[in-house]
Amino acid sequence: MRKFRFNFNLLLPALLAALLFIPFLINSLTHYFYGEKQFPPIVMMKLPVESTAISLPTEVVQFTPFEVTLQLDTEALANRLNDIIARSPHGVAMQGISGKVHASMQAEIVGNGFHIDNPGPQVQLFSGQSGTLWSWTVTPTAPNRHQLAIRLHLITLDNGQENQKVVDIAEIQTYAQKNPAEWIKRYGIWFIIAGIVAFVLWRRIRRPSIE
Repeated sequence: MRKFRFNFNLLLPALLAALLFIPFLINSLTHYFYGEKQFPPIVMMKLPVESTAISLPTEVVQFTPFEVTLQLDTEALANRLNDIIARSPHGVAMQGISGKVHASMQAEIVGNGFHIDNPGPQVQLFSGQSGTLWSWTVTPTAPNRHQLAIRLHLITLDNGQENQKVVDIAEIQTYAQKNPAEWIKRYGIWFIIAGIVAFVLWRRIRRPSIE
């Protein structure tokens, strides 16, 4: 009977191929059959402000920067908040806001899975008759569902004491589409290096057996 001989020299390349390609295949099939449904960004306001105050693109793609803007009449918002505070029962406050709110505000945007240019609270970029404008450049670093939050840094005067209060003005639910081409550009070099290292190791292991 003819004996079957296994070529161990092919074992390492086969394992390397499995290591590189099988995860991509599984991920692609899983995303195809069970992938999350894509949806345009959803803006949920947390303060008495129209959602039209926030603008961003209807499509978000991984590694592709986009702009988020907030256009707000800070004086009108301060007056509205002060009116709500005055009418609210004692001990009841919207996001813990108390005292008199000043029209001077700062804004910031935060979120996991994003690279944000100029993070942290930003001063009013532009003020005019149409209100105050803030703008951020945001880049999704990971695909699928993510959440952004826009926050206001308020100055309040309560019992003669000036305080700072951070509140959420809006929550943005986004779905970042995958960007395979850009992913390969950024991380493909590491797979090439891993392949070269594996090939060198394979040659060193194979050489004694040949000799």
